[in-house]
Amino acid sequence: MTQADLLQNFIDSANAAIYLKDDQGRFLMINRRVAEMFNAGKDDIIGKTDHDFVSREDADKFREYDRQVAEAGVPMTVEATVSLPDGEHTFVDHKFPVADIEGSPNAVGGIAIEIQ
Repeated sequence: MTQADLLQNFIDSANAAIYLKDDQGRFLMINRRVAEMFNAGKDDIIGKTDHDFVSREDADKFREYDRQVAEAGVPMTVEATVSLPDGEHTFVDHKFPVADIEGSPNAVGGIAIEIQ
């Protein structure tokens, strides 16, 4: 098993939504939970943005949070409610800057845990 496979298995085991986005908001990496939330396959999500899966209002809100994290270069934790195919969900989303990922100097990673 490669280090990449090991890392993917590790993040897929989490019940939190784990993701990495480039400076344009495109998903570079996601875990199983993100795919379940969007009711789509991982390959159908990579390269797309929140705008492809949630309402414009929710996607714009997430994009703004990502922009703030990327510009400030510091982590940020937000509570966000989003409408998904199976209804509304509220998450505590910890976002953080990730430098120099695939040519994206302002990539943003995140770990979102659903509030029950």
